[in-house]
Amino acid sequence: MSNLDAVVALDQDERGLFHAHIGDEWMQGRTAYGGISAAIALQAALDAEPGPQPLKCAQISFVGPVSGDCTVETNLVRESKSSRFITCEVTSEAGFGTHALFTFTGARDSHVDHVRMPMPDVPPPEALEPIPDHPARPNFTRQFDMRPVTGPAIDFGQEKAELLVWVRFIDEPQCDPAVALLALGDALPPAAIALFTKLGPISSMNWTVHMLTAKPETRDGWWLLHSHSRYVSGGFSAQEMMLWNRDGDPIASGGQGVGVFV
Repeated sequence: MSNLDAVVALDQDERGLFHAHIGDEWMQGRTAYGGISAAIALQAALDAEPGPQPLKCAQISFVGPVSGDCTVETNLVRESKSSRFITCEVTSEAGFGTHALFTFTGARDSHVDHVRMPMPDVPPPEALEPIPDHPARPNFTRQFDMRPVTGPAIDFGQEKAELLVWVRFIDEPQCDPAVALLALGDALPPAAIALFTKLGPISSMNWTVHMLTAKPETRDGWWLLHSHSRYVSGGFSAQEMMLWNRDGDPIASGGQGVGVFV
């Protein structure tokens, strides 16, 4: 099994392009897991344009499938005294796959300090059972220890499109913490799946991430992931996402637009 560190150890050619390989262990159906293509794009941005500012925002579009040998082209769109904006385009054997815009900027002095993102009162991960293995389980999920708060299996036919799951890597990575967080932050299936009364395809179209800390850290590798959709209609779901560390500190927020084909 190729762990995250192996995948994001990118090679750069004489043209400045970066190269990676995504094996079957990171796949979900005919495309790679979105978090791994996002992580590869971010690693390429960090390698191409290193700087002191931490990642603040990521805007990622999942344009097409990604698999096998990948090429990443980076472009420094703008750099000021306080910020850098870098685009990355991931192309693979399947064609053009992922477009990402990363914003890097540090904290600023401000008289406003308003944080209202409490972590839900949930059992610790040690008190919960991991998701059981199953032949239909996507390959990439085996990179993670995933423990739903509501029980070992993700329930279908629910009244609310909501998922709340403790997640950690099976093999804890040593790469940049922001890269690791992108690789883990999309691990849950779209929240709309909780409403399903019959199975069918579902696919993330885009992903926006706001980093709420310069250096994401947690204890024992555990992160609490929350996805919640208040709108699932016409084959489209708009979902909100949050991620807290083991101590309940808010680490990242964001959302996704998801295509529902059932």
